Amino acid sequence: MSPPINPRDQELTQAHLDDVSTNGLENSDDRGRFSLEKIYRSEAKGLSAYFGRRLRGDDEASDYVHEAFARLARHMSRHSILDPGHYLRRIARNLLFERTRRLRTRTAWLAVPLGPEHEPSIAPDQSFRIELDDVLKTYRRVLEELPDKTRQVFLLHRVDELTYKEIGEQLGISIPTVQYHVARALAHIDAALGQE
Repeated sequence: MSPPINPRDQELTQAHLDDVSTNGLENSDDRGRFSLEKIYRSEAKGLSAYFGRRLRGDDEASDYVHEAFARLARHMSRHSILDPGHYLRRIARNLLFERTRRLRTRTAWLAVPLGPEHEPSIAPDQSFRIELDDVLKTYRRVLEELPDKTRQVFLLHRVDELTYKEIGEQLGISIPTVQYHVARALAHIDAALGQE
């Protein structure tokens, strides 16, 4: 039996996929586009178990499940997917690869002694720095455009790296509300950076 969809999660899916049908397959012209709600009902429990086995933490697993569905929603809003379940599982594997790479990078930097005698030998590329500054300015501007609560939740999750559960406890809101604010922020940032 598939898990029930929380009404707030349903609002979240609709915000990401206004053009995808909520009745499963739209019609024969749609070439296999499924509704995110149907995919969530069939895949969320298994995906949660998949992340739970590999991450050994329920809080972190639910964050990764949400991130996988957010990425799927972004992709489905732009492209038709013939097998969304398979694509979702690929996203899940990629998230774990990214996590492993990020942890290795963090660990590697901790092992490098930085001092006057160990200055990095590569000079920064000026054009890269200019592009980075432009993206950071846009990012800060977009963050300022967000409603206060959405910005606060997003920064607690992405900057302070708190789990949804920790954010919910700290702000006195439910986990689905935290998920809603994070998804809302991601959609706004994605749209703004896509226009740049």
